Amino acid sequence: MAHIEATFFDTRFDDETFRPQMVKAITQAVVSVLGEDAGDDTTVILHGVAPSRWGHGGRLLG
Repeated sequence: MAHIEATFFDTRFDDETFRPQMVKAITQAVVSVLGEDAGDDTTVILHGVAPSRWGHGGRLLG
């Protein structure tokens, strides 16, 4: 069983197609490595974070 959490800028979620496309793509990535049966046992959780709360390289991005 795979449990995957992915975090994105919350503005990505403004596009209603983002969530289903991302869940499908991540699940397909798991299937490509672990096999077809793994798809039914894969959990994907998507998190949204404001750019003002996201840091990289010692600096806030937003």
